[in-house]
Amino acid sequence: MPTRPIDALPSFERVLFPAAHLELALVQVRYPPLARFEDQGYLTDLREALAADYPLPTVERALNVLVTPQGVSQSPGSLVHRFSTLDYAWSVTLTADAVSLECRIYSEIRDFAARFCAILEKVRDTLKPRHQLRFGLRYVNEFRHEQGNAYEGWAMLGLNPELLGIGARNVFGGTVQQTVSEFRTNRSDGSLVIRHGFLDGTTVTPTAARKPKTGPFYLLDLDYFDEHAGAFDARPIDRMILYNEFLYRVFRWCVGEGELYRHLQAG
Repeated sequence: MPTRPIDALPSFERVLFPAAHLELALVQVRYPPLARFEDQGYLTDLREALAADYPLPTVERALNVLVTPQGVSQSPGSLVHRFSTLDYAWSVTLTADAVSLECRIYSEIRDFAARFCAILEKVRDTLKPRHQLRFGLRYVNEFRHEQGNAYEGWAMLGLNPELLGIGARNVFGGTVQQTVSEFRTNRSDGSLVIRHGFLDGTTVTPTAARKPKTGPFYLLDLDYFDEHAGAFDARPIDRMILYNEFLYRVFRWCVGEGELYRHLQAG
């Protein structure tokens, strides 16, 4: 069982929020590149193993963008295989060096972990990766509220003022159009990255079954990951649960106890 690092973050009573604000939950394992990944037929066994739960396959090719003094150049990147449920609520993405599970109807961590472990076991049995280079759990929250159309509204809604920073104090005057911030800290069991800010539209690519959201929102993107190399772990349940517990505490610290907290409870 992974150990819990010491921190000063307060603990909070567990509250089950309706997940309307959670645009995307994602868990990923990276491993050394598979040399035969683009060989014809290499993924046949895995595709068949995933088909019962994720019957909609698509194949894309990523695009590499290089910015130089001479200008911007583009080149074809690696293949990306995606396997989705019929409602596009769950998707497995597979590249030569990573497998991820994306969730858009998140309910609770044990279901999420069980689904991911079932996928990792199929990857282990068919593709046989021996090592892993990174494990990460990420939640992308987009808070929307009728009083949040202006940046100043988020302070009145109760979002933690330490998170909002100088923008909420209107130090420079004028009307705040957009804010983007990133914070990273290395802990004993991994690294935490918090990306947050006042934005418009959405940061998450919509699925074929969902229209893209529009309008102002406050982003809270929580990413917790471990980049220590080790043996491929097809059962990272304990790590997922510990990471989830800590990220929940970060989430609650950010949300505060005011109107936003009550709004999220109501769904």
